[in-house]
Amino acid sequence: MSIETPEPGGRLGNIQSLRGIAALLVVFAHLLIIERKYSPDQILGDYMNFGMVGVDLFFVISGFIMVHVAARSERGLRSVMDFLFARITRVYPLYWLVSAALVVVWIWRPELVFSSVNQAPDMLKSFALYPDTRPPLLVIGWTLVHEMGFYLVFALALLLKPKWLLPFLGLWALVLMGGQFYGLDTAGPVRAILFSPLSYEFLAGALAGWIFHKSKAKFAAAALILGLILWAVTLYVLTSAGHGMIESPMGRAIHFALPATLVVYGLAGLKTDMPKWSQTLGDWSYALYLTHILSLSLLGRIWGKFASEGKWDNLPALILMTLASIALAGLTYKLAEKPMLVVAKHLRRRIFPPI
Repeated sequence: MSIETPEPGGRLGNIQSLRGIAALLVVFAHLLIIERKYSPDQILGDYMNFGMVGVDLFFVISGFIMVHVAARSERGLRSVMDFLFARITRVYPLYWLVSAALVVVWIWRPELVFSSVNQAPDMLKSFALYPDTRPPLLVIGWTLVHEMGFYLVFALALLLKPKWLLPFLGLWALVLMGGQFYGLDTAGPVRAILFSPLSYEFLAGALAGWIFHKSKAKFAAAALILGLILWAVTLYVLTSAGHGMIESPMGRAIHFALPATLVVYGLAGLKTDMPKWSQTLGDWSYALYLTHILSLSLLGRIWGKFASEGKWDNLPALILMTLASIALAGLTYKLAEKPMLVVAKHLRRRIFPPI
């Protein structure tokens, strides 16, 4: 998922808001699982699975913001190291904290952690976000494994002059297609990440970022409207045909990359800011993304002890669980993530002082 926030002065408030909406969509998808697991009755339908398109939005946003960041970066090996240091200190600290909390739960009640997976994860690879055939301890971390793969490849672009960014993105796309043609995306977990079709979503966002800076977002409104229409048509066609959420990486890229890219480009260029609450939710989005499964699982177990026949309690319970998950994410952001970001930025300034 995209966990990057444009730096002050270049901050794109609407993209920050979109991150919050994307995280909330993922929460909605997992609410469906919680309701079916702990309530004898259901009011949510299979359509809620499409909340997982929030992940595809995250990948597109990530590509867009990386180009936004790179547009103002120096070039050379020092810039590559600075870039990777910033990404690592942004991704890992909070991920480690939430994963450590999950380890405590595992020591206490291992069945609560591994009940939904066939094989226990490799702890070292989980904490390192290293590609593996098994999901990480914090299952949602699979998206962060992809993010780190994106960053490692994109960092190479900082060795080149800015004018070579677009050819670099094109070459990356060609290498992806060649690797998939020769089956490298199925030849072990590392190559599965490096040659995953989900990289097309990152590349689509990066291309949108390049166009955004070149065109001054003159087509923002039209792109946003077209993107929203494409989202509506795509989801309508899939649901009408009886399809659930698409799981295959290539299928996701084909169906969701274009509408997500148009929406990201359009929102970034709008003159009107989205509501303040949505930007706050964007600030909390990484914490919400990492903690919501733990929150929903705990609250779902509590609900399961009191859930009764009939649907009268479902809507209040689902709303309360959603609000409680957001509230916990807000606390996590203020008490843990934000202080971590302050420390990371201080270290970054000391290790990579402005030239």
